[in-house]
This record gives sequence, C-alpha cells and structure tokens, in this order.
Amino acid sequence: AERAALMGLPPASDVSAGGAGRLVRTADGWIALSLARSADEALVPAWLEAPAPEGQEWDVVHDRAAGRTAAELVERASLLGLPCSVVGEVDDRRPAIATPIADAAPRPISDTLVVDLASLWAGPLCADVLARLGARLVTVESTGRPDGGRLARRFFAALHGRSESVALDFGSATGRARLGQLLERADVVIEGSRPRALEQLGFDVRELARRGPQVWISITSHGRDDTNRDRVGFGDDAAAAGGLVGWVDGTPRFVADAVADPLTGLTAAVTAVELLERGGRWLVDVALARCTAAATGGWIDTDTERWTAERPRPRSDRGASMPLGRDTDRIIREL
Repeated sequence: AERAALMGLPPASDVSAGGAGRLVRTADGWIALSLARSADEALVPAWLEAPAPEGQEWDVVHDRAAGRTAAELVERASLLGLPCSVVGEVDDRRPAIATPIADAAPRPISDTLVVDLASLWAGPLCADVLARLGARLVTVESTGRPDGGRLARRFFAALHGRSESVALDFGSATGRARLGQLLERADVVIEGSRPRALEQLGFDVRELARRGPQVWISITSHGRDDTNRDRVGFGDDAAAAGGLVGWVDGTPRFVADAVADPLTGLTAAVTAVELLERGGRWLVDVALARCTAAATGGWIDTDTERWTAERPRPRSDRGASMPLGRDTDRIIREL
C-alpha cells in the first residue's frame, strides 16, 4: 500500500490502481494487459490487426479481444513485447529458482556489497531491505535511461534513501568496462531486465557469478527459461498471471497496487540472505508471476467477500533523495 499512499492512487478494480493495466474479457476467459508506455499503445494496432486511433486504444482492445482466445492474444503480445498474460496461467509456484554455480564460504548480509541494476519497484525493494539489514548498497543507472521510478519522487526516495548512486554510459566501452568491474566486486547483484539486456552489453551472467557475486538475483516477469525469457510484464499483469486477483460476480479485479512487485522484492531479499548464509555461488531466477502464484497457494485468501479495505499508508521512514550519479566518481576511484 505504500506507493498508493505516497502517490494518492485510487483503489484497484478492473483498472489497476496506477491506471495502466486493465482486465479484459476474451472469447474464452480473461487477460490482463498493461499499456504503461507510449510504445505499448503504439503496438495495439499490430497486436490486434486493427486501427486504434490515439486515445481510443482501450475501446479497440475490449472490442477486438472479445472475439479471440486468451492464449492467442498473449502469444501475439509476447512476440511484440506487450505486457499481457492470461489470468491464472501460471502453475509453477516456485517463487525463486536457485541454481548453484560454484563454491564459496557462508557470510552474513551485513558484510556485503550489493549492486542494484534493477528499476521501478521489485528490485529496488529487495535492495533496500538488504541495506536495512546492514549491506552496503550501490544503485547503478544508465545515464541515457535512468530508472523510470524517479518520476514518483517521494516513492523513489523511500526505496533509495539508503543507497549510493552510480550513473554510467552503457553505450560506451568505458561505461561497460566500469560496470563489469563493479559487478565483479559485488557480493550480491540484483537486476530486473530480460536476460538479453545484459547479453547485449556483452555480459555472461553465469561467468560473472563464477568469479564475482555470490548471489545473482535475476528478477523477470515470467522467468529466465527459454519459453518466458523474452516476455515483458509489470506488477499488475504479472499478479493476474499468477492468479492473484479478486473475483466479484464472476469477473476478476486487480488486487492492491502492482502487488507482484512488493511480493517479489521481499521474496528476493529473503532468498539472498538465506543463500549467503548457506554459502556457495548462486544464480537465482525470481519471477513476478511465480511469486504471486506461490502467494495464491495458501497464504493469501482470494475470497474478496471476506476482505475489508484499509486506507493505504506509508511507513514512517520516508528515505532520502538520491541524485543521479552522485557517488560515481568516488566509487570508480575505489574500483
């Protein structure tokens, strides 16, 4: 509820609290679609093979989706990079899949360097929890494409107030080299992009994990496996994929605000601490959709008739501002 409180978001319904996601009826069920970016809206005509005048995208989506199957719509959306999922499509309830890479001695989280490459909510929340447990936290952003979460200044401050900030030009050889050095020095790395993002920068995650970080947390919408590695997703549509929706008169409703993000961030943080204390080097696949599927496996009741509503409220610790790249020069000198 923290982001909703800080940003004054309305309760979720068939429209997400943030306004970018909708639950849409298809010929055989329901899908969750997010049009969070102008690029997503621009893809609607290609996705549905129909004109979608500016400002009328959702009207076209509801009209055209009603005559197509949910699976067909999600398959086409995945090919185009649209965040879309079938409600309740995920059966895999393993929130975190940890793959051993090499040996390493156990260590406490309080004696670690955490490098956070993730943006928005799940990854930064994981990083902030680790910082609260005593880790040194360095957030790395691209100078050309900083974290979009900065647009929500109060919420961004709440998540990043315990972090140092590095900004690098990922498009330059120097920037990529410095990023590589920082990743090799880290004990824990958190990243929230599709696998191909780092591959395109020339980084082999498994190879880095063998000689650098003890725990590499890879947060994606649906997982790193071959079937899902290129799928795009956000907290609302991924939660719906995991089945974490409420039902009112036979129709689904979003639960809270992008609830897959905080569930995934906390899952990732717990996993990182447990694996550091166990020892070894690990590549950890943490998926938003699987985390919400795990939640619906027993400890969250989706019978909305028994729910009561509470006004969202933020924590008392509001964090602090983190100017972009504030600590870059000092940290580079340390490399």
